[in-house]
Amino acid sequence: MTKILERNVNVKIFDDRGPSLRVQGSLLDVEHSFHLELIVEVETGRILSARAEMIKRPYPTLCPPALQNVARLEGEVIGRGINRRIAELLGGASGCVHLVEVAQSAVRFTATYLIDRRTGMSEEGLSGLSEHEHRQRWLPLLKNTCHVFRVEETVPERSSAEGPQPPHV
Repeated sequence: MTKILERNVNVKIFDDRGPSLRVQGSLLDVEHSFHLELIVEVETGRILSARAEMIKRPYPTLCPPALQNVARLEGEVIGRGINRRIAELLGGASGCVHLVEVAQSAVRFTATYLIDRRTGMSEEGLSGLSEHEHRQRWLPLLKNTCHVFRVEETVPERSSAEGPQPPHV
């Protein structure tokens, strides 16, 4: 008989249009039920507060000390390098790989939402635009983040005075 296992990682963002967002992340599988809550400043992306709980865990007394690391997220800014920082702050020998997973998921989704919130483009009614027009509006912000927003960079031709041209691959 085939054994089937499942893990669910979920993220919810609560936005009352104020200066901060409340972000809730959860990880649920056969052995784990973890919950994370972040308060994130919209303007800067700074994590103002971070807390987590382990409702279900494989080691009732050994796992909880890793929760102390969650407060280290406070003051971190959601931006370039944040996934590496989360792994450093929440993982490793004194951490928990599952806290890293839920925190990284929460932060990735929040980063995407912050772009939308800061630009206000959703409120502008972009839904009435064609696919091409919609892409063009987002392109300056999302350039080269995925194949939809890929921009082929052209390399300027070198003159023959500069020497031989490298082969095109």
